[in-house]
Amino acid sequence: MWGAARYAKTQVIQVFMQAVPDLQWKMFGEPIVNGESIAFEWEFNGTNTGPWSAETPATQRPLSFKGVSFIHLKNGKILTQHDYYDALGFNKQLGW
Repeated sequence: MWGAARYAKTQVIQVFMQAVPDLQWKMFGEPIVNGESIAFEWEFNGTNTGPWSAETPATQRPLSFKGVSFIHLKNGKILTQHDYYDALGFNKQLGW
């Protein structure tokens, strides 16, 4: 479990914050809560001014995309989290 959390932090969150340092995250509406399950819609906005990796430099393009997250808790701790978004639209905005 901790390996997955460490991977998410170093390979997803930090990379995204490096690539889009002006990132803005907004949640729409109120989360839907059903027992230990939570769902909510969100949107990311920002400009790709930093590199994604050594092989993928910044595009200097703005991006905006919506998604939804589903979280399942167990004893008040996150057991699973699944995030869904339009990856094709995201890549097209960056010119990939």
